[in-house]
Order: sequence, then structure tokens, then C-alpha cells
Amino acid sequence: MPNWYGIEDASASPSRVWLGRRRAAERSYSQSSIQSSTSNNTVNSQSSSSAIEQIWTPLRKTDCAALNASPHDTVFIEGGRATADKVNRVVFLNFFRGSQRDLTSAIWFMHDESAHKSKDIVLTPISDEQDSEKIECLYKKAVEATSSLGRGIGSVLIEEVLLSDNSKVKIAKVGGTLSMQKTPPGWFSSPQTLQRGYGEYTIDGEEEEVILGPVRHVVFVVHGIGEAMFSREDVSLPGMIEQMNTTRKVFSAKQVKSWKKECEKAKKQGEPLPPPPNRVEFLPIEWFDRLHDSSTELMKTLKAVSLPSIPALREIANDIIFDVLLYLTPAFCQAVIENVTEQINDLYRMFLKIHPNFASSGGECSLVGHSLGSVICWDILSILKESQDKENAFAGISFVENEMVYNAYARKRHANVAQYGTWGPTLATPIKATIPFTPKATIFLGSPVGMFLTMRGCRPVFDAMRKPERGNDDVSMNEGIPRTSPFELPTASLYNIFNGNDPVAYRIEPLLLPPETPENEIPPPAYLTAPGKDVRLHVKLTDGIRDSIKDPRGSYKLLIESAVSGLSTLTQEEGSQPEKPQPLRFPLAGKNCDRVDYSFQPAIIDNEYVSAVSAHSTSGYFLHEDLLDFMIDKFKGE
Repeated sequence: MPNWYGIEDASASPSRVWLGRRRAAERSYSQSSIQSSTSNNTVNSQSSSSAIEQIWTPLRKTDCAALNASPHDTVFIEGGRATADKVNRVVFLNFFRGSQRDLTSAIWFMHDESAHKSKDIVLTPISDEQDSEKIECLYKKAVEATSSLGRGIGSVLIEEVLLSDNSKVKIAKVGGTLSMQKTPPGWFSSPQTLQRGYGEYTIDGEEEEVILGPVRHVVFVVHGIGEAMFSREDVSLPGMIEQMNTTRKVFSAKQVKSWKKECEKAKKQGEPLPPPPNRVEFLPIEWFDRLHDSSTELMKTLKAVSLPSIPALREIANDIIFDVLLYLTPAFCQAVIENVTEQINDLYRMFLKIHPNFASSGGECSLVGHSLGSVICWDILSILKESQDKENAFAGISFVENEMVYNAYARKRHANVAQYGTWGPTLATPIKATIPFTPKATIFLGSPVGMFLTMRGCRPVFDAMRKPERGNDDVSMNEGIPRTSPFELPTASLYNIFNGNDPVAYRIEPLLLPPETPENEIPPPAYLTAPGKDVRLHVKLTDGIRDSIKDPRGSYKLLIESAVSGLSTLTQEEGSQPEKPQPLRFPLAGKNCDRVDYSFQPAIIDNEYVSAVSAHSTSGYFLHEDLLDFMIDKFKGE
């Protein structure tokens, strides 16, 4: 048998490989970058050059198998996040915006070494089925001719087939090696090698999603300020869709890595292997286009009044600061809330259609809001709370005719006396629509919710909720620990997580304490730790040094208090113990949690002014190791 060059799949009936490429005419929010490595070539769809956009990249192997096996015209691929339409030869996204991709399938590929500057071989599929059949027939003739009972390869070398583009295919023999060669029409055209089968390749993230169980948790992620700028292709910072594609893969990889460690531990102990964890899906919710539509009169006016100088800085102001200012107006606040609520409802229905067993199998949903997105999530939960508890004596949502909102701290005569405000948004008209579920977890990242609540004058309301429980207006302390407001939102748990150097992040817990609580009795935020792990040693040492600097006599005071406590214990009756202070608990955190505010642990070398530049970025939060471990623990099934 002679040697063949370019025959990656030598099986009698090779499977068709399905490929996609981004449509060059559509420049929008494309799906995550897919890196495909082959033994002969490496295709990286993350490249930004226009030439790379024309490269066909293979779909996941599981998706290729599903497309080959399915008799239906449309097939859900990429874990249900996209749909492949075999009739119209297109791939479109199901849950978020993105450019459509051309779809094709092939058995034979052409080595295209001249169309791209890359040193790697680019495979161009021969998609025309009639052309593919002609090439396949010629190849099989050559295989049969070189078999034991064949007539010899000489009888086939003289044959050639004509393709639809008038190019010719024939078998070439160099030494003892055979290959399929395609020659385009023209006198000076050079032959191009044909390849049967795509060869070995891997798709980043496919292996992990195959190992994991079905989706049993969906996380709706609401972006914050600046998405209008980050979503542009000329900006290097990732937009929310790109960030979620990266986070999804990193999250799944950590799940699989942790599961493999548990399997190794079970093997050593002779125990049954644990089942793989279920997959968690992250779905981004975009609302920026509601505010930044260039066709609106508002954006036209904003562009008209913007000065032409320092355009880069003015773009930042118009794309980032403008989001916050607009959200403070009732009309745009309502438009954003309604838009996000509608999207969550639509995506939830679409998700149930694609994953029909999700709800019946105990699937759960959570909300994650980054930056201003956390305020939107808070307001959506406030509206849900109002719809569920209409008899509540405290109104959480107000309307423009209500003068108390945003004026709680702006009285001319009594500027230092807070008046009743509200915790929810100020709207132009009532919003009836709500999200279709109660979140298992609500996570705020780099959140300004604390600042917005302060502006809304919520603290007197939270304090008033506490007084009926005491039965009087006394704001006494219980063993030095202040009592917290019973205020809750309709979510099983709520976490306000931030980088301590994030200039946009604010705390929430102090608003739930009595206004007269001494500053030294307000607990610091809890450190975010991975499940089963303690605060890192360098953080403990740093905090100890910081406390000693604040109170130089603190160490001596601690020694004296310990000695007095020891002596008092000796004088007590046998069996009696001193009463321990009760741990502080915030009902807003949920039934299974005590705290609301969580801070990232500072790095060993941490310059707060330098780190503040990137502390608020989406990658700084969604790719943080401690946060990923934290979310894996909170999103796992019971």
C-alpha cells in the first residue's frame, strides 16, 4: 500500500465535519473565541484581522455528531446557546445578541497557504456536495487500484475530475507518496493539496461541558456602566457577553478540576466515585442600548452639546458617567427596569424551551449585577417584593409626585435630620411585570447600591422596621452588638461583594444598623473565602498590624481584659459560664447567611491607588479565584 499525504480520515465512510465562520458584513457582538488546534494547523478565531474572519473553524465534535445524526432542519448546539439551521446554512445565538455565522459541512478540505499570512495551514472546506462526491470517487478508485487485487496506481494517475469552479482534481505521485491535488483554472495556477477529514482538533471548553451534568442553575448577569463603550470592537476591554463566555469556561474548568480531586480521594478510600457536578449557565442581560441608541433625540442632543476637544475623554464621560445620571431620572430608570425584566422573562422562557427538563428537575436561577447592574437587580427585587407583599406598611417604591424621595437629606432647615425615604426606585408609573422566579442567590459585584440607598433616604425606613420588634423607641445595644433591621428582599441569599480598592463599591450593612451606632461598633466587611478555607495568613497579619497602629495600647488592653476575664471565670460557681455576645446577623443576607458585605482579601503586595484603576473591571471580578470558588459553592445543587 502506498503512503498518502493529506488523508486524515481513512475510514470507509468518513463523517462530515461542520464548520462556521463569522459573516464579514456583520460587525456585532460575536460569540466567544474558539481556539482549534490541529496536528496540521491551528485556527484561532480570536484574531481581529479581517482575513481571520473568513476562516472556517470547526464546531464542537459533539455538535458535529448531533448535526450528522439529527433528521431535523435545526439543531441546538454549544450547550443550547446557539442553533444551527442546516437548510439556511446559518448559526444564530439563542440568548444574547451576536452576529450570525455561516454554516457548512465537508469531508474534503483544501490547503490554503496563500490566502492568509499565517504560517499555519488554513483548511478551506469543499462544501459543494457534488464536487465532494467527485473527489471521493476518484480517491476510492485510487485506493482500490492500489489494493492487492487492483490494477495499479498507473491506471488512475491519468484520470482527473472537473469541479463546479472549473478547477481540476487529479492524483499526484511524488516518490512513493500519493496525494490529491486541485488545480484552479488558468495557465499559471499552482496545484493545491486536498485533505480528507479535518484532522485532530480541540475546542476550548468542550471537554468540561461534556463531563459536567445537565444545566441545573441559570445565572442572569446584568452589566453595569460603560457597556456601550466596552462592547465596541475597537475597545480592548471585554464587554459583558465576551466576559461571560470566558467566565463560563473558567467556571466549568474549576468545577471539573474539583470533581476530579474528589474522584481521586474516593478511589484512595475505596468509596464510590461521586457524580460530576451539574453545569451552570451564565446569560448576560444587556440594557445599554436602551440608553445609548444613537437614533434617539437624547443621544443626538448629547452629541451636539459635547465639545470637540479631548474626544477620547468625552466618549468616556458620555458612555460611562451618562449611564448613572440617566438612571437617576424616573423615566429612564423605569425604561431600563422594564427592559431588563422583559429580557429575563423572554430568556427564561427560551431556556425552558431548549432545556424542557430544567424546571421539573429542580433547576434554580440566580441574579448577578455588576456596578450599576446591581442597582438594577436591587430595584427589580424591590418591585418583586412589592408585588408579593402589598400589605406592607412601608412603601418600597415611589413615584415622581412623591416629594420625599431623594429629598431625605436635602431639607433646608433640617438638613441633618433624615426624613423617611424609600429603598426602591422612583418611577414614572407602576411596573406590573416581575421576574418569573425567586433567586436562589443574588450577588452584587462592585456595587454602588449603598450610595443609591443613601440618596433615597432608606436608613430611617430600615430603622423604623426595627422598632416594632423592640416595642419602644429605645435604641439600646445588646452586649455592645447593635440589632439589625429585619428588612429582606425576595431572594434566598444576598451578597454584596467588592474589591476593597474599588472606587465605585459601597457597603450596605451600615444602613441596616441604628443610625446612632458608634463607628467602632460597625463590623468590618467579612472576607470572601473559598469553601473550607480560612482567611490567608498575610491578611491576618496585615489586619493585626493595622489595628495596633490605630490603637497602640490595644495589645495591652487586650491582655488586661483577658486576665480579668480569666479571674472572673475562677470566681464563678461551678458549671456556670459567662454569657457570650450573640453574633451579628443581617436578615437581608437570607436564611442561611449572616453577613451581606464581603470584601476580597488583599494581595500580599497591594497598592490601593494602583489597583483602583482595574479594581472595578468585569475581569477583575468574574475571574477572581475566590469569587469563582464562592459561586461554585453557592450555585451547586442541594
